[in-house]
Amino acid sequence: MLPNFLNEVDAATSRPSRPSRASSVSTPTAEVNACLIARIGWCHRQAMEARTTLEVEEWYSEQKGLIDALLERDCTPEYRGTPALRERYSRGLQDGRVLIQVAKIRPSCHHTYTHN
Repeated sequence: MLPNFLNEVDAATSRPSRPSRASSVSTPTAEVNACLIARIGWCHRQAMEARTTLEVEEWYSEQKGLIDALLERDCTPEYRGTPALRERYSRGLQDGRVLIQVAKIRPSCHHTYTHN
């Protein structure tokens, strides 16, 4: 799970930023989304410390929502049959979108996530 997570985050943060024809939508970058990446890492750590399978799945669903916000996609339909996981995925997706918007206004974030 961690290698896939790191590959998705690396892919999302290494895309070159180019102007868009659509209003103010811009491609996310690592500098702009330091808080989002820190939150993704935090969800991963919470999943690693979870005591039940459901808790693990919930934390990874939230993490997936954050990653999807970074990658500008929405996989909500994949969570149709599991309301608890859908709720956590949606929370991650919404929070991730908000963090991206906030970073456009105030790009300085003091959170970091490092992986070994």
